[in-house]
Amino acid sequence: MKVKKYIDKQQLIQSGDRLLLACSGGVDSVAVVLLFQEIQKIYNVQLGIVHTDHQLRGEESAEDMQFVEQLANRLEVPFYGTTLEVPSRVEAEGGNVQVICREERYDYFDSVMKQEHFDKLVLGHHADDQIETIVMSLVRGSLASSLTGIPITRPFSNGSIIRPFLSVTKEDILDFVQSHEQSFRHDPSNDKHTYTRNRLRHTVVPLLRQENMHVADSIRTFVEKQQQDDTFLQMLAKEKFDQLVTVKNESNFVLNTKQFSETPVALQRRVILILLKYLYDSSNTLLNNRLIESILTACNEQDGNTVIHLPKDFFLIRHYSQVQFSSNPIQSLPTQSQLVDEDCWKAVGAGYSIYLTRNLNEQVPSDEKWFIQLENDSLPLSIRQKMEGDRIHLKGMSTPKKVSRLFIDEKIPTEERVVWPILVSAKNDIMAIIGLRYGQQFEKKRNMQNFVLYVKSY
Repeated sequence: MKVKKYIDKQQLIQSGDRLLLACSGGVDSVAVVLLFQEIQKIYNVQLGIVHTDHQLRGEESAEDMQFVEQLANRLEVPFYGTTLEVPSRVEAEGGNVQVICREERYDYFDSVMKQEHFDKLVLGHHADDQIETIVMSLVRGSLASSLTGIPITRPFSNGSIIRPFLSVTKEDILDFVQSHEQSFRHDPSNDKHTYTRNRLRHTVVPLLRQENMHVADSIRTFVEKQQQDDTFLQMLAKEKFDQLVTVKNESNFVLNTKQFSETPVALQRRVILILLKYLYDSSNTLLNNRLIESILTACNEQDGNTVIHLPKDFFLIRHYSQVQFSSNPIQSLPTQSQLVDEDCWKAVGAGYSIYLTRNLNEQVPSDEKWFIQLENDSLPLSIRQKMEGDRIHLKGMSTPKKVSRLFIDEKIPTEERVVWPILVSAKNDIMAIIGLRYGQQFEKKRNMQNFVLYVKSY
């Protein structure tokens, strides 16, 4: 028996387990019920059957519940069923109907497992589902570090979820149920091409089978190896996370970019995903590959400052060699300064680079060009972020202006003010707020100055 061999190989069941079988009434889950009823004594396990009515198909879905309950009664297996208020929640909240159905369904599964002391929830996902999942991940672009597909087992409630049918195809399941002369329910929504998974199931998967009739076995072997590799890499990534990330509190993390940039890329991505899981408990948070790549880029740089506005009002704030992930952008990292070298471009944050030179005749492509007289006691210049009490003396003003007031006047967002590049002299006099305002020492026209400052945005 193929499924039994798979159960034994993956060690999915232990003697004495209490197994909750999720049964929708469809052929896959009915096969799960029939099979486990047959092997119950072999493994010395206790069974229960659970079903949920999402109320999306009216009387038809109510009949599904009746069917499953009658099956449970005939097999003398305890039945747990409920009607979920999915339509009212969709009307009140909007959102993805499938996501809401899944949340409601798993909440009920969780409550039954805890109340009735079940150890494992058994689901009927099969090898064809695995093909669809892998193809869908490739088409949509997976956020994961590797294609690991549907997991064979994972923690859930007070126990775990197991999927013993990942070793068999839909055709195998149909043959098994028909050999038992057992009827099953059919959900017509599975025939529609409204959902991506359905389109792949009815169009792409048959084409793959034409190329390789054993494609399900090939995908299963591939996924199992990927999952084994990923488990190992996740273990290494967690060790690396503990080394690289300082947890200030549940919404404030600091990462050392120098050590991070020396970490293999395979672990870098996993470390970032671990960190984001701490920030976002909900799997529905809108993360995407572009955002992940932006975070990786910011964490691999040591120069300048960067602010990335993350979902749900979190911020990534990089100050040179440290990155802070925080819900409060005002809680910035300790003030650091960055020396301004001459005759080279220096990225200084907020999307700006500067080029300082004594060669007044040099023509450097830029957005701004400023002439300035600098004495030896003012050098070297440096870049830092704003500090409390900062003031800058602007041309035409009798007294210095507060930098905090200037940011307000220029309508600079709060999260950007903490990392905006400020040019200061060796005496810590504020010379310029790069890209915004320049001190009274700066001139647009050349006179007798000894330096020129080029500024460009990117």
